[in-house]
Amino acid sequence: MGTKEKLEFTKELLSQAFLKATEQSIAQGLQFKYKSYGVILDEKQKQKGWVVDILVREAGYGERTIQQLKFLHPNNIDNKNMELNALLELLGSLVQGAITTWYEVAKMLAGDVQLQKTIIDGAKEDNIASF
Repeated sequence: MGTKEKLEFTKELLSQAFLKATEQSIAQGLQFKYKSYGVILDEKQKQKGWVVDILVREAGYGERTIQQLKFLHPNNIDNKNMELNALLELLGSLVQGAITTWYEVAKMLAGDVQLQKTIIDGAKEDNIASF
């Protein structure tokens, strides 16, 4: 698989993941998306970069950038490779953030039986599915 195909696959994967996250959060009025684009970081030194924005739109409010990842764009790689690397970094950050959050919550729950009961009861009331 070449860079073009890897990039297309990665974009499709991210699009589907953001769509799924939006579907799961629509009841809370949240929509998620990302933007990926090249920029000029320093006009004098002709330093290029790549930016990935994470955007959230909340019902009744405009779209907001909640996170922005910036990368230097080395002169020895083309835009497709640069975007692929930036999007893979984004995927890594999203996975790391989710797993770290789950891990910290699990540690907190392990020591607090009352909190466990409160969460279980709340999940039953809200009909939250578990995996």
